[in-house]
Amino acid sequence: MAESELRPTINNSQKALKKVIRPIQEFMHLETAGGIVLVFVTIIAMVWANSPLREVYEHFFHTNISLTIGNILHLEHSFLHWINDGLMVIFFFVVGLEIKRELMIGELSTPRKAALPIFGAIGGMVIPALVYYFFNTEGIGVSGWGIPMATDIAFAVGIITLLGNRVPFALKVFLLALAIVDDLGAILVIAVFYTESISTVALGSAGALIFLCILLNKAGVRNLLVYVVAGIFIWLFFLKSGVHATIAGVILGLITPVESWVKQNFFFTEVNSFATKAAEAMKLHTEDPNSTIVPADTLHKIEELNFLAKESISPLDRIIHALHPWVTFFIMPLFALGNAGVYLGGIDMSAVMDNSISIGVFLGLLLGKPIGVMIFCFLSAKFKISSLPAGVNWTQMLGVGFLAGIGFTMALFVSNLALDPSVLDYSKIAILAASFTAAIIGFVLLMLSTKKA
Repeated sequence: MAESELRPTINNSQKALKKVIRPIQEFMHLETAGGIVLVFVTIIAMVWANSPLREVYEHFFHTNISLTIGNILHLEHSFLHWINDGLMVIFFFVVGLEIKRELMIGELSTPRKAALPIFGAIGGMVIPALVYYFFNTEGIGVSGWGIPMATDIAFAVGIITLLGNRVPFALKVFLLALAIVDDLGAILVIAVFYTESISTVALGSAGALIFLCILLNKAGVRNLLVYVVAGIFIWLFFLKSGVHATIAGVILGLITPVESWVKQNFFFTEVNSFATKAAEAMKLHTEDPNSTIVPADTLHKIEELNFLAKESISPLDRIIHALHPWVTFFIMPLFALGNAGVYLGGIDMSAVMDNSISIGVFLGLLLGKPIGVMIFCFLSAKFKISSLPAGVNWTQMLGVGFLAGIGFTMALFVSNLALDPSVLDYSKIAILAASFTAAIIGFVLLMLSTKKA
């Protein structure tokens, strides 16, 4: 075959490959920066909570804020509660979007591609929960088994990206897919096991609005304001239903369309057609070449192309691109600032090390995670259900297993749901200690098992 005949095929392959890789690379760069921000915010929270300004910290996050609309609605919660049940809905909405993207066109879109991270995530959820439950079969901490189950994507990706091109790209993608399945598992646990008494009326109303959103999308309604208003009411109904409000965010993310309304081929055809006509018009336009007046038909065509350009990108990708920076650099740091500040002055550290909740969380994240990921991935490969990514060995997989033990955001979130406030600090200290230790071990293992490219 001649080189000229090969070139179009090669170019098409390169375009297809870039289309898959570019979102992953952008996601990793954003998560790396977000992980660094989270580290600094966590340090600030700990210093602030243990400084002479501790009362300011407590007052700031426990100040009541009320929302009242006549006799229809009255909500009054602390600022911290609004963060955890309000702003974190947006975080979970983005998580839902990312889960759907991976399921439809990403690393979880085919059984073969999805098998290894799914098996690894299952092991990384089951074994840590069992480790925790081993130390908390009864008592006040028995409901906290879900705490060590999920991975903090921002921290984990941030650590692995610090190693640069030493780490095979396929291993980074595996960690991303593993963490996303992990998050999905944590969301299901929150929905099923950490739900209070259910109001069927409120839940049914939320379900009706979700169904209406699906119908509006099918009917071609593209006005974002319609969906924002519907989303707010869905969140309010979930608040009243007994099911945790963050589940509303996940569901809205999962029903967001992954396909664009305008096919890109049609858009580029329109652009080429307009460019050709514009070039012809410029050749004829000799009387006043510096005129700034745009003919009405040209202005109309530019507006049409602007609309087509917007709608040639799927709503899912467009919303991820818009919200991800806000989630990474505002919502998650604010959540960490409010939840990671543990006052150590009133805590006996020897009591922390003897506490069954602390032990269960610490060992669940630090040992349960890597052991679970490794065992289930090994069994998956052993029985030919999946195979290791190209250029990846088992030592590197162990390093990723330890990085999966960085629980932080999701672990803190589940702690707030699962435990009584009187023992919450024991869990928080264990989460911070285990996440920090797992990050160091994972980083060292990957550094020793990889070579600089």
